[in-house]
Amino acid sequence: MVDLDTRLLRAFVAVAEELNFTRAAQRLVLAQQALSSQVRQLETRLGGTQLFERTTRRVSLTPAGERLLPHARVALAAVEAGVREVEAVRGAQHRRLRVGLSATAMVPLVGETLRRFAAAQPEVELVVTNVPLSAPHAGLADGSADVAFVRPPFRDEGLSMVTVLSEPRFAVVPADHPLAGRASVRPADVVDEPWIWVEGGDPVARSFWSLEEHRGDKPLRTGTRINSFDEALGAVAAGVAITCQAESVVRAVGAGFPQLRFVPLEGAAPATVAVAWRTAHETELARAFVRTALEVASGPAD
Repeated sequence: MVDLDTRLLRAFVAVAEELNFTRAAQRLVLAQQALSSQVRQLETRLGGTQLFERTTRRVSLTPAGERLLPHARVALAAVEAGVREVEAVRGAQHRRLRVGLSATAMVPLVGETLRRFAAAQPEVELVVTNVPLSAPHAGLADGSADVAFVRPPFRDEGLSMVTVLSEPRFAVVPADHPLAGRASVRPADVVDEPWIWVEGGDPVARSFWSLEEHRGDKPLRTGTRINSFDEALGAVAAGVAITCQAESVVRAVGAGFPQLRFVPLEGAAPATVAVAWRTAHETELARAFVRTALEVASGPAD
């Protein structure tokens, strides 16, 4: 069986289509001498069969060359199609979406979005990172995440986001606190209390979660510095501070702190969860993930 190198077939096809060695060499970005050598190698491998008639004025295909040309084209097209298929598989194997979570890991919508997206695009590797409370941008600001579930407000320069959940907030106090037995509290009831302080936290986020808009001229009393939900609730349980948290946090973490009371907070803006992405670095995978989050937020799948 004759071994026909695709490099030699490509040289033959270029000359056969151009009927000019100079133009064919330019098309293949080869020196004309190298192209002529490749054609001679192909003719040699075919038992010395001449493929072209060459004169000083023109180049034409021999009968053997005319018969070889359509098969050479098919062979090259098949090889190129096979290479594209391999590259597609390789590309799919390396498709990756980095998802950041900031104070949102316990939100059911988040887990359902991840589950549904993974089921719809099993070839995509999901890399999920849960960041500290001090990083409300969830890795978007420093480029370590492509898309994220976040809790606005916070300083969000360069980000786009869509709200997917709104939920009430609760004041978190020790069981023996004077407000623990109340059916609900208002901001005025708790702004004078010592509050947790997120170490290195975003000032916009801190203002929202410590009810600064309801504080007036009263300075924030700092009870203790924390950087996780466990630390925050532990500080409240120790009686050194209070906090306010979203309903999903209360439901997910509250059962582990029976010494705490979670009192509905009325008269304050609700907490929100948004799916966010870097505006200047939006990708098709990020858009697909956002669409999935919005589908989950809109209700059960049909």
